[in-house]
Amino acid sequence: MFSGIVEALGYVTEIQQISSKGVRMFIQAPFDFKEDIRPGHSMAVNGACLTVVEWAQNSFGVDLSPETLEKTYFKELKIGDTVNLERPLKFSDRLHGHIVMGHIDEVGRIVKIEKWDEFWDFTFQVSQNLAQDIVQKGSIAIDGVSLTVNACEGDKIRVMLIPETLRKTTFGKKKEGDFVQIELDVIGKYIKKWVKL
Repeated sequence: MFSGIVEALGYVTEIQQISSKGVRMFIQAPFDFKEDIRPGHSMAVNGACLTVVEWAQNSFGVDLSPETLEKTYFKELKIGDTVNLERPLKFSDRLHGHIVMGHIDEVGRIVKIEKWDEFWDFTFQVSQNLAQDIVQKGSIAIDGVSLTVNACEGDKIRVMLIPETLRKTTFGKKKEGDFVQIELDVIGKYIKKWVKL
């Protein structure tokens, strides 16, 4: 489980084909991550919960299954691309963002970026099916970043990013047309299921 507060930026260093449908991706991480994460542990990479399978120097490897490749935009990543990293929560941690499971619901797209001085207003397009479960002023994880939804307009949602978020995450390098990985609030998912019963 994660909180959507990105700890560091990593860089894709290698992509290996390990089967006809799966790949192993290596990501350079800060050295202190090696002290805290071992093979078998979880890591949120752009919001997707992945299992660390090995360490090689300052890079860790994760295996991307056909399911992960289908549900994310990881197949679009190239060597040198930047990714958001977050280690899993400890029970003693404060929950600064919201509860993020690391299970991607959908890949969306950035359709508009407006700069308001040092603040950036992002508009994302999602499917109509996903849009109906997003609420204004609710929480959403986009590329693993816990954000507040400012507005919902049909199949589009808007969020405003502060300079700190732009500096510490990949959003500072994003451009219109880029893909993003979206996870809805898990509490909202459970409430929707209970209401349907």
